[in-house]
Amino acid sequence: MRTLLRLAIMLIAGAAIYKYRYRIVNYLLGQPEIRRTFISLSMRLPFIRDKFVQRAFS
Repeated sequence: MRTLLRLAIMLIAGAAIYKYRYRIVNYLLGQPEIRRTFISLSMRLPFIRDKFVQRAFS
């Protein structure tokens, strides 16, 4: 019974996160500290950095 309840809660939470995923991302990236960290981490990935530099200087 307890396992079934956990599964149901996880499914409901997953559906809510999926439904509101863009609102969640916009809220998180609206925070300056989180946005700065996200950008610095993503710029460490070569394929993202190359695309950004290509768009910025084209």
